[in-house]
Amino acid sequence: MQPNLATMVSGNKEPGGRLEHGEWVLLEGEEQALRDGVHVKELGARRNGPGLFSIALIIVLLAIIAAASVSVPLLALRPWVGPWSGHEEVLEGLMAGRAMKVRVVLRNSGRTPATNLRVAVRLLIGAPPPAPSPQLDQCAQPGAPLPQSMLFPDATYSTNAATQQEIDDDTVAAVLRSDKTVYLAGCARYEDAILPWLHPGPHQTHFCLMLVPTSAGNNGVLGSFVDCPAGNSVD
Repeated sequence: MQPNLATMVSGNKEPGGRLEHGEWVLLEGEEQALRDGVHVKELGARRNGPGLFSIALIIVLLAIIAAASVSVPLLALRPWVGPWSGHEEVLEGLMAGRAMKVRVVLRNSGRTPATNLRVAVRLLIGAPPPAPSPQLDQCAQPGAPLPQSMLFPDATYSTNAATQQEIDDDTVAAVLRSDKTVYLAGCARYEDAILPWLHPGPHQTHFCLMLVPTSAGNNGVLGSFVDCPAGNSVD
């Protein structure tokens, strides 16, 4: 009959207790029980680990949903100032020997007033897309001599723009051939008087429209404006 190795230690052949001669002795049957206990603890740790992770993940998702449910309605309340699409008006058509003039209308589609509104608009003639769309940076310059105004919700602000460069017959012909394009570029800078903490600093809108010629006659080249492929942004 083989002796139980779990009960054999140096200097002690008869296990009379658990602690003999300064060494701990496992009695028969206790080694397996000890292993079973360790296995149960490891199993519990494996089960609890994913459970705690799932709870933490659910808490984070609920926090994100709660923040979104608060921020989305607030964003709907803030002012939103930009060009009122389709309301551009050609006052003077493109014709050699005179400046072309266009009226542009901006609208506050938000629900709170836009204060300290500053607007800059230019009417330019340049290369058509895919050439880079023109952008104005006057609105971002604090010292720029731009008129300031307040725009209430659903109210509009209109201003006129005229070409500065000389227009000749070659320029008119190039626009009709789509070798050149008339751009209506502008920017708007404004502040939120009701919820200033929602967006630190002023809001800015950059817009770019280009003329699509529809007719040419005694009043010059007339047409409507569409969005440029680039150069339109809001914050």
